[in-house]
Amino acid sequence: MFKQIQHYKSDPIESLFDRLAADVNPAKIDLGIGVYRDYSGKVPVMQAVRRAEQQLFERDLSKSYLSPLGNTAYCEDIEKLTLGVDHPILREGRIVSAQTPGAGSALRAGAELVNSLNPDSELWASQPIWGHQLEFFDKVGIKINHYRYYDQLNSVLDFDGMLEDLKGMRPNDIFLVHGCCHNPTGQDLNLQQWQELANIVNQTGALPFVDIAYQGFGEGIEEDVAGPRLFAENVPQMLLTVSSSKSFGIYRERAGILSVIVASDDGTDIESVRLKLRDTVRQLYFMAPDHGAAVVHEILSTPELEQLWRQELDEIRLHIIEMRRLLRLAIEKANPDFDAEFIEHQHGMFSCLPITAEEQELMEQKHHIYMLPNARMNVAAMNSKQSAILAEVFAEVRAAR
Repeated sequence: MFKQIQHYKSDPIESLFDRLAADVNPAKIDLGIGVYRDYSGKVPVMQAVRRAEQQLFERDLSKSYLSPLGNTAYCEDIEKLTLGVDHPILREGRIVSAQTPGAGSALRAGAELVNSLNPDSELWASQPIWGHQLEFFDKVGIKINHYRYYDQLNSVLDFDGMLEDLKGMRPNDIFLVHGCCHNPTGQDLNLQQWQELANIVNQTGALPFVDIAYQGFGEGIEEDVAGPRLFAENVPQMLLTVSSSKSFGIYRERAGILSVIVASDDGTDIESVRLKLRDTVRQLYFMAPDHGAAVVHEILSTPELEQLWRQELDEIRLHIIEMRRLLRLAIEKANPDFDAEFIEHQHGMFSCLPITAEEQELMEQKHHIYMLPNARMNVAAMNSKQSAILAEVFAEVRAAR
């Protein structure tokens, strides 16, 4: 059976890991995988997380099974953190959630849920987008369409193109949109643009699927979700996925949620939706691991720990902002005719260097600078020395055009 597996292509992240491991140059620069690194280059564990883990250990909690919907207290915490305690959706009880093994599993479960209800639904995803997200929908057999989002070579949002493309959505098509700190571009939408997207959704009858993975990494915990909160108030129904990996620094614990938000006036049986969601995730993986979710709930239900977590996350956000500022200065110093302002006004971990795929390959082969597709730079993993090197290499690439 297995002999038929021949010349299997590696995932872009794994392929990057392999190339990095094979590169013995001590000056190589890894701007790939999406983790935050401090000034020393380490991926730190938050003190709030360490203290929460200690408290859980001391209480000697059971390791017994939970429902396939997972840690319901964690789900309620994340609903409130994302939508806000007083959001109409929460007040009206129009939401059901499942804890998932990270946002990836939430996207996969959401795709499975939609496809089981309407096999003709198609996905609309931004161009560019983090490619791994598309695989979850492709695996279910959902057709994938792209809408214009970002002009990489000019480093600007193409919102007019986005609106024009989204007019092609049909009722029950899935509109996938990043809630903040867009991956891979870092280019976010403002409140007016979120309102215009709500109008398009209401005109076309599409089902929005909002993905929030970096809350607190852009302008602040509340500020980063102001757009999705407004959007959710102005559409009748939507899917929502939230990851705790970045915001709590628990990458390998794989904690996230998938929420289904139903309309208030179409007679939807919310209990049946809950049971359908439960069975959807049960049939995929039975239940999510609890440790990461339990840690997050411990933090968000303990005022002292929540305050500490907010302080630590704010420090991370300020560090990223400073790295963006330094990168902009370094690029403009090495390229006096180039305006790198876009790097400073974008949000979150990532930005895309305005180069072609061929130029990106040259930067890797000749200068040992490693990035993922679309020349996605992880600014949150960068230090000032690497910024200066990247800026000089970028200047060399531009001069060779």
